[in-house]
Amino acid sequence: MSCVNIDNIPFLNSYDMQNPNIIWGETCVSANQKHLENEYDFFFIQLSNDKCLEVFDLDIVFLPSIVRDIQEKKYFLIVDNSLEYFVSQIDSIYKNIVDAYNIPPEQVIFLSSIPNVDYYVNRVANQLSRPPIKSEWFSLFEVTGQSVSDNNKIVSLPKHIKFYDKKFLNLNRRWRLHRPLLVMLLRDAGLLDQGHVSMAPSDDGGNWKTSLHKLKVRYNNHPEINEIINRNSDIYNIPDLYLDTTDLVTNRAEHQDSINDYYEQTYFSVITETTYHENVPFLSEKVFKAIAMGHPFILVSAPNTLQYLKQLGYKTYHPMIDEKYDTIQNHGDRMLYIVKEIERLCSMDRTQLKKWLKTARFIANYNMRILNSKTNFTVKKNY
Repeated sequence: MSCVNIDNIPFLNSYDMQNPNIIWGETCVSANQKHLENEYDFFFIQLSNDKCLEVFDLDIVFLPSIVRDIQEKKYFLIVDNSLEYFVSQIDSIYKNIVDAYNIPPEQVIFLSSIPNVDYYVNRVANQLSRPPIKSEWFSLFEVTGQSVSDNNKIVSLPKHIKFYDKKFLNLNRRWRLHRPLLVMLLRDAGLLDQGHVSMAPSDDGGNWKTSLHKLKVRYNNHPEINEIINRNSDIYNIPDLYLDTTDLVTNRAEHQDSINDYYEQTYFSVITETTYHENVPFLSEKVFKAIAMGHPFILVSAPNTLQYLKQLGYKTYHPMIDEKYDTIQNHGDRMLYIVKEIERLCSMDRTQLKKWLKTARFIANYNMRILNSKTNFTVKKNY
């Protein structure tokens, strides 16, 4: 049992809506991993974003013989969007695949990096009064995180206490709104100089002027955040924040060795995940890079995301890091709590830091062992 088209995987690429194209090839981490798991026969397609099933002529991908074999339940169809967090793909799968090709919903498997993907599948199925398609939480970025760990073999926390000028690492590329919000709050609290922080022009066209306007609109009814925004209305005057590279256009999902020193010479990461305001939990390469590098972390993400890391077998850092922030539903309050915790960690004295490092090193080493020992990256849903 295996992937019947393992040598010719179609990637429906419509990131650039002006120039969509189908890329045919064998290089697909998720298809290769599912092929190795060898649980059932399947035909595999990979999607870029939530629009691509609307953009392409799917007859190019689904030849009549393929459709017939899936209809006759000779094998499953895996629709993979584990690269992204989109949930609107699910409705599109029903419309453009299940209905358009008369494929039984139970023969379709939606592969996603969203831990609670079954919740979204069931919601759509109920809305449509249809049986749910199958779904699997596929932890794609654990797979790529293993390669980071294999290539580096680094325990970034020092065995003996060292005082670094910079206490934390915060990597940002695209201007998703929670990222400029965090950087602004760090600046307001006098913490921006306490960490290695990146925030500069990227491929999404984000900037401080646009972000300030969006933040004012979103947090108009949050007095404390609104006051901070007004107090930092000159933030567009700060210089672009670069670390190892001035190229923040290229996607850095794959680990770059040029960033290693920043992990080794700080105590913890502040990880601004892909999702925050969307309320969709998502574990990307960002968190697994930190685990692979032996770095403790605060996860700036949708509420209640840390529970899914624990489900995968990892330890988080409470109470050394106060993780109450993860339970706070209000986005503004959650971010303010995170900044207060960053401030507390940055202010540790020598005795506190020595005790903190000892426990943090134990957890970091445990998590690296879990990451390196993983062979199964799939949690089945809707089965």
